[in-house]
Amino acid sequence: MSGYSLWSKPWIPVQPLEGLATKVSLHQALTQAHTFRGVLDPSPLITVALHRLLLALIYRTHPLRRFSDWQAVWEAGVLDTTAITSYGEQMAHRFDLLHPTHPFYQVGFMEEARVHPMAALVETSKDNSPALFDHGRVEGSFELDLDRAACYLLAHQLFAVPGGRSKPFYRSDAPLTAGMVVEVVGGTLFETLMLNAMTVDQWGDLVPTDGTDRPSWEEECSPEPVKEGTPPLGILDYLTWQSRRIHLVVDEQRRVVTGCQIAQRYCLPKDGSRYDPGKAYYLSKGKGFKPRRLQRDRAAWRLTHVLLQTSEHKQSQPQVVAWLAALRRRERRFDKPTLPKSVSLTVSGLTTDPTKAAKIELWRREEIGLPLALLENKQLIDHVSRFMKTAGLVEHHLRRTGEALIWAMTQRAHQAEAIQYIWTGKTGSSKMPPTVGSVARSLGITLAYWAAMEAPFRRMLWRLPEEDPAAVTASWHEALQDNAKAAVTAALTRLKVGGSPWEPLSLVEDAFGRRLTRVLEKGREEAGNDDSDED
Repeated sequence: MSGYSLWSKPWIPVQPLEGLATKVSLHQALTQAHTFRGVLDPSPLITVALHRLLLALIYRTHPLRRFSDWQAVWEAGVLDTTAITSYGEQMAHRFDLLHPTHPFYQVGFMEEARVHPMAALVETSKDNSPALFDHGRVEGSFELDLDRAACYLLAHQLFAVPGGRSKPFYRSDAPLTAGMVVEVVGGTLFETLMLNAMTVDQWGDLVPTDGTDRPSWEEECSPEPVKEGTPPLGILDYLTWQSRRIHLVVDEQRRVVTGCQIAQRYCLPKDGSRYDPGKAYYLSKGKGFKPRRLQRDRAAWRLTHVLLQTSEHKQSQPQVVAWLAALRRRERRFDKPTLPKSVSLTVSGLTTDPTKAAKIELWRREEIGLPLALLENKQLIDHVSRFMKTAGLVEHHLRRTGEALIWAMTQRAHQAEAIQYIWTGKTGSSKMPPTVGSVARSLGITLAYWAAMEAPFRRMLWRLPEEDPAAVTASWHEALQDNAKAAVTAALTRLKVGGSPWEPLSLVEDAFGRRLTRVLEKGREEAGNDDSDED
């Protein structure tokens, strides 16, 4: 069978600065990166996987050992075409998706492994909607053209879920399955790649020291997988991590992928190390650092303050955000403005059922516009953190109000205790019925509140570097108050229309309003305290 070179064949979906979306080869994606807005794929996981592959090639062809190396490339505005082309000529055979002995990101045919339908590669999740890679929706059949198969192959190596029997041991999660992944996005693909291409000295434990680090396609003799985990050799090894032994089964005449073999390969050590620069971590008692996960019912923008906060002993921001802040500080110190005034932080990842890790719920990619001036001012970042703490206090009050509302309506004899619960959070001598919480959640009060707060939050990020923080704080608290009241009013109105008794509704509404005033006063007091240690 003739080969299929990912180095020269068009397969990466991109959006040019001018013109319609198109597909390009690896060589074109790198040498013409400054002419594209970015990678354009319906799946955020494929987008992340393509970025990781392109970053690995940049590290392989560009010496980014220190800031001066990075600055030279950034100021040139283009990647080194000569170095990229030369590397591609040397390694062209290793980018062949159909190579007879070294197929790209795969292994040879495994005699002992069964052939799965393509749904196994694209992680179809029949029990959930939307699915991670619902092949029926995304592709239209259970066969894949070679270009799309390459995209899903990359994503599977980074986002494969754990669970299921395999050899040499049960399947473990891939590097990016657990935890959200943060990327910096600039105005072009070149800017995006370079803003994420931290210098080698910023990678901490992944800085190679013995010269053995290499991308997966350069392997000559692969080590055997180890159940306890295989430490990455360095940056290149990690960026091209092979979590599965995969072989694509191709119909030679039609040149389509009809099936695949998948088995466990390498897993990372479960030692609490912080390998990934795009992840935010928190310290878990007795387990080291663990990545913060996306949540099904919690938009990623609500963790912006965590992403911006500088590293502390119990948590750490994504290293790529710290790198971006360092670039901004260096630029200001030497008065050489070359960075864009603003970027976007994209937060991508998947969520799994907390009771069954192999059951995928959904994938998500959110974008958070960020003025770089915010990163250089710790006081402004502290303001963002305090703003979100106050928003959290309001959410807690809304949740308690919803529970009190259902309690007062279903047990009129305990109406007074329900109203008191709004103020104290204590149920007194009587226990709240166990079904109250789930019924209260069905009212959608907190969901409506957070949905309404997204736009004010995004405006707040842009206003903080330009306006008096006191004025921004006042505007934020006004938005909290208005949207919290609107969420409760909407729920009460629905209940009144449905024929619910007016007395408990009115009492709850009054207690909610008075307690909300106290909650916001507490938030204002903390916002005025510059010594707050809020994290």
